[in-house]
Order: sequence, then structure tokens, then C-alpha cells
Amino acid sequence: MSMFLDRETVAANIVAAFEAFTPEEQNVVLRQILQKCQPLQLRFVYAELKTLLAVDFVAHLPRELTERIFSYLDGVEMSRAACVSKLWREKTNNEGLWQRLCKLRRWEHFGFNEDLSREESCSSPTASSRTSPRFTPVNSDVISLSPLCRWKDVYIRAHHLNKNWATGKYTVMPALRGHEGRVNCMDCDGKLLVTGGADNCVRLWDLATGKCTNQLEGHTDSVTGIQLRNNIVVTSCGDSVIRVFEASSGRCLKVMQGHTAAVEHLCFDGANLVSASNDRTVRVWSLSSGKCIHNLTGHTDDIQLLCMHGDLAVSSSWDQTLRLWDIRRGLCLQILVGHSEVVYCCQFDERRVVSGGADSFVKIWNPQTGDCTKTLSGHTGEVYCLKYNEEVIASGAADSIVRLWSFAGECLHELREHIGVVRCLLLEGDRLVSGGDQKKLVVWNTKDGKLLNVVHRNPTLLHLMWANETKLVLASPEAPGSVSILSYW
Repeated sequence: MSMFLDRETVAANIVAAFEAFTPEEQNVVLRQILQKCQPLQLRFVYAELKTLLAVDFVAHLPRELTERIFSYLDGVEMSRAACVSKLWREKTNNEGLWQRLCKLRRWEHFGFNEDLSREESCSSPTASSRTSPRFTPVNSDVISLSPLCRWKDVYIRAHHLNKNWATGKYTVMPALRGHEGRVNCMDCDGKLLVTGGADNCVRLWDLATGKCTNQLEGHTDSVTGIQLRNNIVVTSCGDSVIRVFEASSGRCLKVMQGHTAAVEHLCFDGANLVSASNDRTVRVWSLSSGKCIHNLTGHTDDIQLLCMHGDLAVSSSWDQTLRLWDIRRGLCLQILVGHSEVVYCCQFDERRVVSGGADSFVKIWNPQTGDCTKTLSGHTGEVYCLKYNEEVIASGAADSIVRLWSFAGECLHELREHIGVVRCLLLEGDRLVSGGDQKKLVVWNTKDGKLLNVVHRNPTLLHLMWANETKLVLASPEAPGSVSILSYW
């Protein structure tokens, strides 16, 4: 015991003597002691020095520099940094940093007009996929911590939603039944769903509850087209009449007559209203007066599709041509000749027209000159659907394949999962949803062509599909008509 106390006394004397030395003398003593140490003691010294020399830069640097350093982190790295300490948690709980991350992931709109905090989950699901998609808010029980900043909350919710789509987490709402014939057309604004059927009936549904809220009366033949914008529902019908309704009341506001055969196609953006009929004409209408402004002629066979962008419209026909129309002036700007069969699908803007036809080709056109700039070959069956964004063109065909193309004409990926015709495509950012025969809906990542998940809950056949960020709406061409809703939130 006395020996131990003596050693303690000696150690205390050494420390006291060391403290009395000048800094230069302390360095000399330390060097001599280190030279006498064995590797085990040196490792101990090294471990102790790492802790003693560590400096929390966040506590010492100016706020601007700290934010600049954190701006190089992604969402996962930022979340890990928030776990380092209370100080780091507060520094990373920064609106500007998280809004920037939302912008990089194209999730900024969730902080503005599509606030997920106000989105309701499916109230009465009939079934769900492997696990529930429901979101549980992150609430801190530590009183000393500041509340989660708004943009971090937006990022967490958007990340959760994106993961639900990628992993196939959804709930299935009760099927919407009421049409006696098949559902021919539908449109939705995220809250209200409008369907038109071969039973001459138009039904309005609450998308959140799945309840039919109203029926629009007056159609004397099959309803062929529906457009919903700003509480206005516009319908086209086999009786050659176009009708305009107020969605909230169901009241018919206008009846537009002029076509001499069934009106098969309809485009309405809230301002411009364009229709195409089996009388082989395209008509432009005044919504306020209900009168036809322009009667656009030129097609020599039945019109297969009609699409609109701003003051321009494109129609395709069984005469194997596409026509580009100026709907404000009532002029045919271009006749696009190149497909050897009917064109089934088309999307366009001011810079390009992209079309897909029964000849198995996808073509890219210059709308200024009418020239075909690229022909994308690879499909071995009719191309029934296509979508594009700034990075990629997606096309689906009767050969059961979805192809991803660059605008230079290169086939980037062949997506093989469908059995039967691919009939519908939806493209949102890097997420592509394809629908086809044999009960298959497939979710893909367009960046790498990776299959994310397969959904088997749609009807045997699928011909209509609508989606927003949280819901997927599906309609079957079979009778009696039914609509399915999948909620990913």
C-alpha cells in the first residue's frame, strides 16, 4: 500500500514539476518521455491526442462558411450530420439548405402548390401492398431542440412518397362502380375524377373517398371524351354534340353543335377548346359564346388522335399524316408525312413533335419546317403510347416492350416485363409507369432503366391511366365499367 502511495506521490510531483517548466522545457521533457515509451504506450498517447486535438469547426466558423460546407452534402449525409450533436442538429436544420436539396430532387413543388402535409391518406382501403404507405410525422420529444424546419419536413415527406413508388407501397381504394357500359374516357384534377362511358353517362367522383358525387345528364350516345379544368367539365359524344358543365353543380352551361358525325377527341386547357370528329374535321370553339370559331379541314380519312399545346394542335389520321394547326388563326402550319400507317400517339411542344405509329416507328419532327429529323426503329409492333421529358423519350408497343430513347435517336434501354400490348405510359421526372394487358402495371426508373416494382391489381385489360404524385387511377375497357384507385400516400 505504501509503495502504491509512493508511486502516486512521485507521479504528482512529476506533474507539478512539469507544470512549473516553461513551454520550451515541457517540449524537451515530453520528447524524452516519448522516446522511452513502448508501442503500447504510444498507441495510448495517440488515441488520447485524437480526442484532445479534435476541433468542432461548426462551433468556431462563421455561419456563412458552415452553411457552405453543409451545402455539399446530400439528404442522407445531412441527416447523419444532424445526429452528431445538438449544435450540428441546429445548424443543419436550415431552410435554405433543405430547400436547395428539394430543388435538386425536383421536389420543390411539394413546398408550394402540392403540400404533402395536407394530403389525406386513403380512408377506407380494401387492400394494401407489402406494407402501408402511410407517413408518420417526425416529432422531436426533446424540448431543447428547435422544431423541424419547413423545408426539411417537405424533403422527408417527398422522400417517403418517392420510396413508396419505388418499393411498391400503396393502398387500394374500393373500386368505383356505376357505369353499365365500359369507361371510354376520364379526367382528374387531383380532387375530382370525371368518367364518361358507353352507357351515355358522365359520373363525378370524390377522389379521396371514392364516392360518386354527381351525374351529368343530357348525352344521347356514348361519351367519347372528357376534359376537366377549373370547375368546368367539357364532354364529347357520339351524338356529335359537345357539352359544357359546371362541375360543382352539374348544370349544363353550353351545348355546342356543328360536327356532322361523332366527336371522338377533345382538348381543353381552360381557355382553348378543340375537337375532332368522324366527319374528318377539327373544330375550334369559343367557350364563352359556344360557337365554332374555326373549321379545320384537310384530313382525307378518319382522325385517330388530337393533342394540344398552347395555341397549337396536332391531329393524326388514317390517311397516314399528322397536321399541325394554329388554332388561334385557324391555319394548317405543317403536314407531317413519313409514317406508312396510322399514327396512334403523339406529344409535342414548340421545339419538336414526337409521334408513334402502327408502322412500329417513333419519329421526331421539326414543327418549324415539317421535316422528320429522326426515325427511331426497334419496335416490332404497333407503337400505341409515348411520353417524353427533357431527357428521354419513352414508347410502348404491341411487342410488349417499353423503349427509352435519347433525342439523338439512340435506344438507351429496352424494358421487358409486360406480356401483351403496352397501352399506357405516364412519365414524371425519373419515374415511368407503364400499363398493359395481362394485369400488369410496371414502375421504372428512366435514369438506369431499372425495374422498381410490378403492380398486378389493375383489371385484366387496361386502356386508361391517370396519375398525380400520390395516386394512380386505372380504367378497364371491359363492361360494366369500373375504375381502380391506388394511393401511394
